[in-house]
Amino acid sequence: MKMVRVSRDDAALIYALGAAALCLSYSALADIAARAGLGDWQAAVWPLVVDGLIIAATRAAVTLDAGPARRYAWFLLWAAVGVSIAGNVAHLLLPPGPAHPGVAATVAVVPPVAALALTHLAIVRARALAGTSTGGDKHRPENIITEPIDGDDAPESTASAQLTVVPAAEPAPINGHDDAPVDERDTLRHRARQLHEAGLSNYAIADEIGRSEATVRRWLAMSVA
Repeated sequence: MKMVRVSRDDAALIYALGAAALCLSYSALADIAARAGLGDWQAAVWPLVVDGLIIAATRAAVTLDAGPARRYAWFLLWAAVGVSIAGNVAHLLLPPGPAHPGVAATVAVVPPVAALALTHLAIVRARALAGTSTGGDKHRPENIITEPIDGDDAPESTASAQLTVVPAAEPAPINGHDDAPVDERDTLRHRARQLHEAGLSNYAIADEIGRSEATVRRWLAMSVA
């Protein structure tokens, strides 16, 4: 994701206006929470849940690349904004005194739903960022695999495994049949086992060596047997 820098003046203006808006929203939401039957400290905390979800969802939406995780963050953002707007409108339109039971029920439902949404958002964001940093299998080096070196040839090291470079076999044309010469077939089988040990899926191995997934699965089963 391309990072965009905000000037200090713009940042100061954003922070000042954002703080003012949150203070005004906090007062209205705290009042409606108190009229819904919450205690003093509960009414004081309730607006933090609503507007806090807005801040968390906004941060996730602007720091994630396009995809399901970002769409989920935008969904939570607009849902929290809707609750905040509804609370501010109810604060002005409802008559003085205790709130309607429907409003009180809505106020009571918001905290557990927000807790679930925030937890799910944190997990979704962490998985999305982890997938972006690793790049997935498509960014895995194609001609280098890692294998542990043991025995007398292993150099002395405190690490539990060393890395060795194994030249990749040239992929054969994808024809879906196991009709390669014996020596080439043995090379591809060996390459398939190496890629399987490196953690690639059968489909990824099939794409790499130019064979069908069924052929890769059969070869791996034979090697296990």
